[in-house]
Amino acid sequence: MTESLRALERPEASDAERLAADPVLRAAVERWLQVAVEGAIDATQHVVAHEGWTPPTTARATFLTLAGHGVIDVALATRLGRAAALRNLLGHDYAEVDLVRLAAIVRDDLGDLRVLAKALAPWIDS
Repeated sequence: MTESLRALERPEASDAERLAADPVLRAAVERWLQVAVEGAIDATQHVVAHEGWTPPTTARATFLTLAGHGVIDVALATRLGRAAALRNLLGHDYAEVDLVRLAAIVRDDLGDLRVLAKALAPWIDS
């Protein structure tokens, strides 16, 4: 997750015009974002299993489980649930990706993954 987030810090990763003009850049950004969100889901599932909490049936529910146990707040869990849905879109090509929205996510929303990583650090770093 950390490596993908670092790669997404590149200025061109949040530029919709550059994403539209460069299919390799677009593919890289989509993949980095997918990997970052998958890393967040995996880390969250690790914490749920470690604590012996009831395993959620979806990635979205995994984040809500963390919120239910006070690890993260509900607003963050809800936003991360939407990130899981985006991961599905990117990974399974359900629909055409809106490049303006993709660029905005890279520019504005990656902080949520960093906040999650910090909240999970006691479990992941041990």
